Amino acid sequence: MINLGVGLPLRIGKLGIHNLPHGYYVYVGSALGGLASRLRRHLRSEKRLHWHIDYLLRQAAVAQIWYALGPDKLECKWNVILRNLPGATPSIHGFGASDCRCSSHLTQFQVTPPLGLFKHSLEQNNLPQIYQLNELNSRSTDLDCTIPRIVGQQTDVLAHP
Repeated sequence: MINLGVGLPLRIGKLGIHNLPHGYYVYVGSALGGLASRLRRHLRSEKRLHWHIDYLLRQAAVAQIWYALGPDKLECKWNVILRNLPGATPSIHGFGASDCRCSSHLTQFQVTPPLGLFKHSLEQNNLPQIYQLNELNSRSTDLDCTIPRIVGQQTDVLAHP
C-alpha cells in the first residue's frame, strides 16, 4: 500500500503525465527474481527508474506490504478482487500491466483500503494466504529472514500504505 499525501501531476515513463489525487494506492506485482531483493529495491530511494512503480515511489511512501508465496502468478487475480472492493478506483491505464491483459495494476482509494475484506475475498476464492511484512527498511538485513524462502515458488506482492 502506498500513501500519496498530496495530489500531483506525475510522469510515469512512456505512460506520460498523469494527475494523481491524494490518497492510498495499491499496487500488485510479482517478484520472479526473489521477494526480498525486489522489496529492497522498491524501498530504496536511489535507483534507476525502470518499472512504472519506480516513478510513483519517488513521490509517495510505502506504508504496508502484503505478500503471498506460491507456484502461481496471482497479481491479475488479486487485481480483480481489489477492483471490487468498496472505494476502489482504477488508476493509470497500463500501469504495471504491460505483460498481461489487465487495464492497470494500480488501484486508488480515497481512504485506507479495506484489506481485511481483501484477505477475506482471497480466502473465498481459494487463493493462498497473504502475510503482512512489518519491517519496511530498505537496509534491513532481516528482509531475507522475515520472508520465507521457498525455492521455485512464485511470489506476489501487494504494496499498500
